Amino acid sequence: MTPQAAPINEAAVAAFSRDVLNFPLFPKQAAIVSEIYSDGIREAILRTGRRSGKGRVAAVVATFEATVRADAHLAAVPPGERVSIVVVATSQQQARIVHRYVRKFLGAPALAPLVARDTDDEIELTNGIVIATVPAHAAAARGSAVPVVIMDEAAWYQGRDGSPLDAKEIYDALAPSTAQFPERRVLILSTPRWSTGWFAEMCTRAASGTFADMRTWHATTAEMNPRISPAFLEQERAKDPPAFRREYEAEFDSGIGAVFEGELVRAAVRETERLPAIPDVRYTMAIDPAFTGDTFAAIVGHAEPSGRVVVDVVQGWHGTRGSPVQVDRTLDELAVLAGAYNNAAVLTDQYGAQPIRQGLAARGLSVSEKPWTNETKVDAVAAVRRCLYSGRLEIPPTRELISELVTLEQRPTPSGRPRIAAPGGSHDDYATALLALVNELEAPSRPGILGVYDAMLKERGTVSEKPPEPPREWAVPKAPELARAQCPVSLRVDNAPVRCQLWHGHPGEHEPGEPIQI
Repeated sequence: MTPQAAPINEAAVAAFSRDVLNFPLFPKQAAIVSEIYSDGIREAILRTGRRSGKGRVAAVVATFEATVRADAHLAAVPPGERVSIVVVATSQQQARIVHRYVRKFLGAPALAPLVARDTDDEIELTNGIVIATVPAHAAAARGSAVPVVIMDEAAWYQGRDGSPLDAKEIYDALAPSTAQFPERRVLILSTPRWSTGWFAEMCTRAASGTFADMRTWHATTAEMNPRISPAFLEQERAKDPPAFRREYEAEFDSGIGAVFEGELVRAAVRETERLPAIPDVRYTMAIDPAFTGDTFAAIVGHAEPSGRVVVDVVQGWHGTRGSPVQVDRTLDELAVLAGAYNNAAVLTDQYGAQPIRQGLAARGLSVSEKPWTNETKVDAVAAVRRCLYSGRLEIPPTRELISELVTLEQRPTPSGRPRIAAPGGSHDDYATALLALVNELEAPSRPGILGVYDAMLKERGTVSEKPPEPPREWAVPKAPELARAQCPVSLRVDNAPVRCQLWHGHPGEHEPGEPIQI
């Protein structure tokens, strides 16, 4: 028999969690969830900090809806029709974590008799309700009626290749299936990612007050989870203030954004993982050495006469503190890999340990060191962008590489040059090796660029180094090569700086309203 509760009021959900599930919610968690039910909110958007218990809150709501609210949902469909409470998580791993929370809650003495079937991603109850916990890339209504949709960490959804997935697609697929249910509910929880995108738009829409049954809540990690110590939070704030504002204060930071557009990266992916070596072609291998925690990444590629940069193979060795990467064995495998590609020249940075360089040289490899700083990383990002925009980059379908490229972020620094790095808790080993490789192989065709500008100048104006006059808007031709050159001369037309309306990158490329540098 389905457990029953008093009519829904401000205390019902919190009491259910405390008394039936033996899981007392923290005060702020309880207050938000109770408001959702007491105020009849059908679409609730929770913007909260990292480690604020979003997964457990999602599991509490899913369990409550599948048991206490079961009769109300079943009354809206014909007898025997499948009814699902769907929880969507960022990845398969996170979906399994939420699934374990739900499984534990349903193990409570009052609820355990309800469990009829328990698989890796579904729990079917004897009352006719199914709780499905699925990764974002597999989310679908599956032909069943769905009264409740819970989207956990919606701003951070990942596709099968590890790249960001637009949560709007999932929302559009699942939310309409709730329409037939009078007690329908859509719960969207997430730490914010970027100040643009679907989650940011949903927060804005909910905060506008236009929709009576839609509301948003904002709470910091400290408010949601008092077990997180103030000392820990202060340490995190000191390490990276912009990241702290986003991760723990749940603020949208307009200065943090994606380095590469996901669609452009995916367009550069070929079908085959590894290409065979071509005789007489000069190959380069970029490495990002690491031994514990991170991945020792190696990427081999070459440049075609057309200027196209091809990544032929990606390889990595992952170590842990207990089992670090074995140096000699890894260097032996690197030597074999380089030999398979016409004795590829090895490129590393100043952080590569001297024993690594000596070991590779002892194995007959040509090793060169290129300084790797935030400034050179910014330049390398510009090189990859040029290749992506002009369709001159080809990469294999290596999930880790794709994921790191599309999740790489840029954020402002006091110097004005952006900091390029993976978001907190993520890795950028493969991405770093690719940046170094493309920066080494990609060579801008300056005569072609200057030819474009020469034609523009003959028609519209002259080049000048004088201080700019008040600007006049002028859209440049949509040609990716326009942003290749970098020197201190500003292009001017009719004694006014030209405004680039194409490039929307970081300083070093051309921001809207920034004079083009040639």
